[in-house]
Amino acid sequence: MKFKKLIAGILSAAVITFSAGTAYAVYRDEPISPEEMGEIIPIKAELEEQQQIRYGSFTGTVKEIRDYEPIEGGKFISVENSEGEPANVIISDDTYVLDNAEIKVGATITAYYDATKPMIMIYPPQYSAEVVVVEREDRHVKFDILDENLVSMDGALKLIISDETEIYMQDGTVYEGELANKKLVVIYTVAMESYPVQTRPERIIVLAEKAEDMPLFDFSTMEIVVNNEVIEAPEAYTNDQGTVMVPLRAIAEALGYKVAWHNDTRTVTLGDDISLTIGKDLYTRAGSSMRLGTAPELKGDRTFVPLSFFREVIGMNNAYIHAGQIIIDNEEKML
Repeated sequence: MKFKKLIAGILSAAVITFSAGTAYAVYRDEPISPEEMGEIIPIKAELEEQQQIRYGSFTGTVKEIRDYEPIEGGKFISVENSEGEPANVIISDDTYVLDNAEIKVGATITAYYDATKPMIMIYPPQYSAEVVVVEREDRHVKFDILDENLVSMDGALKLIISDETEIYMQDGTVYEGELANKKLVVIYTVAMESYPVQTRPERIIVLAEKAEDMPLFDFSTMEIVVNNEVIEAPEAYTNDQGTVMVPLRAIAEALGYKVAWHNDTRTVTLGDDISLTIGKDLYTRAGSSMRLGTAPELKGDRTFVPLSFFREVIGMNNAYIHAGQIIIDNEEKML
């Protein structure tokens, strides 16, 4: 039923949302004339079976804005999409904000992030934004890398460049080089119904490549807060898969558990009913086992578990990261 509704919506709606990037194409009842579009370059009938997605996006209403202390000048923006799903967006000096628009509570923004980088497995999800767009009803924006045919990497959009297309670097200087394989912010108002969708953009901003990637989190400086109390504990970190790993003993003891290490089996027990083994993604409680996607790790002589362990295995209401703190508690559940 959902699939039928989706197809019907695509056939009848005036606005369509594209894949990883939240770009919108406005369609008209009549095709765009050649005079409006300029020369139409034929599109290949067959596209690659799988399009590479480089940039993801999250569109939502800004709920809160505050300073993000781990990054000098950084901002931590809490947003919520139309389905009520929350996310947090990190903005640094390297983030390109289209037209230097003011970001304020109540505005609708789209944050674009590099989907190829390891994701921190926390909830709500947090994204380090490369581009932020304050949405407006009179334009549509797409951020992506285009190939030699000026087709976006997700296969959703093809550009047709005309003499009226304004092309600038992000510092406002005119750009006269090649557009292929560049990070582009594309601004357009009208698109031609096809696949990929074709448009003649009004404006393109070519983003400069960063000299180096800025780390999103510095877990070594984060306090661990258990039931509203800051505890003394070894530093948390992220493993190679981007999972947040936290010290088991310090947190479990703060929750009242007796923690025991069994050297012969490299197993840790919490009380009488919880056990886990280093290197095995299998966690047992009261005779029932579950997998979290990440095995416990030994760092030095300390056992570390994924942050989700305290929510999924222990049964705490919350285990998340907020405002530079790792928080584990039984306060009102964060959905």
